[in-house]
Amino acid sequence: MPQRSLTKEQRAEALQRWWAAFPYGDMGQRLGAMHKFEEQHGPLTEDEKRAALYRFSPAQKEQLGNSKVFEAPTDIGEKEALKLCGQLLDDRHYDLLLNETGMVETPTNYEVPLGILLKNRIPQDLLDAVRPIVRKAARRKVAGGNRGVAAGTGMVQRKKRGGQMSNMRGAPHLEDLSDEDFTRLRSAKDGTLGFNARSVRGGQVYPCRVTHYSGALPREMALMGVLAKTVAEAFKNSWVQDRWEAQFEKASQTSPVWLIRTSEGHTPFTTVTCNKSWRTAAHIDKGDLKEGFGVICCLGDFEGCDLVFPRYRTAVRYQEGDVLLANVHEVHGNTPLLNPDGSVPKVGREPERLVCVFYYQERMDECESTMEKEHKFINRRERGQAMRKGKAKAAGKE
Repeated sequence: MPQRSLTKEQRAEALQRWWAAFPYGDMGQRLGAMHKFEEQHGPLTEDEKRAALYRFSPAQKEQLGNSKVFEAPTDIGEKEALKLCGQLLDDRHYDLLLNETGMVETPTNYEVPLGILLKNRIPQDLLDAVRPIVRKAARRKVAGGNRGVAAGTGMVQRKKRGGQMSNMRGAPHLEDLSDEDFTRLRSAKDGTLGFNARSVRGGQVYPCRVTHYSGALPREMALMGVLAKTVAEAFKNSWVQDRWEAQFEKASQTSPVWLIRTSEGHTPFTTVTCNKSWRTAAHIDKGDLKEGFGVICCLGDFEGCDLVFPRYRTAVRYQEGDVLLANVHEVHGNTPLLNPDGSVPKVGREPERLVCVFYYQERMDECESTMEKEHKFINRRERGQAMRKGKAKAAGKE
């Protein structure tokens, strides 16, 4: 109970003094300050409590990514946004451009931001050290790959070496593309670092495994681990810390052998997708932990390739050294890739733009504790049996 009754004017003065001395500490300090005020001056209103819980210093706001908060100008709806998948996006698809540290909220969901841009969070010496590694990891041509929607080409039936049609589908090869798609995708490459979950492709069962780029040297993987730790720290200390907590908890339930690690411990990531000079068409990311969040950085000297979210007519411009936290389960894609001076590049002379997308791949917690046990599980698995280690253990298998 308050020590004495206050007039409206006295309470306003006490509240003003309290705000002036309010601690910008952790949640415990905030709650303690609120409790002390209520003991002395009576209950806080719900609006005052909310203001206290979300009152941050300028330095804290910069770290959290909410130093400036913008609301997306509109919401055209999920159905209309999905119609754009596979199409190329440009400046006609957005009205709001985020190009400074800040956060974009959607008009319909204030709990999950659309994106948070954190400027200049990665040291230049680290960027220079990982640049050749990311370049090496992005080694597969997008044309002829497995991402036809993001390529903007669609998926076509593959041909076997003998010319017969196979049951597998993929993006068309370069020689089968239109002139426009050939120009756009000639230099586009992608690849991965880290680990993949169990999968079935073309009737073949694949175990949990090192991803396509398996030739990374220990020193290279160590450097990528440092980069992963750096962006993970930005993720952890951001406004979407709850998403980091959910992802880190899932990673903690996964054998460390399947996690991107440093000498200090594991990160919340299993996999890094690396893209090179690829302007993606509108698409939705799949296969990553839905409770997590997209964590992205890029390297290179270029203009353009802003990340557009057409449903909310919003785009984000992020450059080398920045960390972008984004809801990649919304439809998104890139504007054209341009030269550093803003001019259109000549065919085959596109500027190098390297992108790293860090994520926890779903169902990695079902992998066995070692690679040897994982291969043993897959080799002993009976045809038609579910690819879940729990079922194997129930059947008396390791």
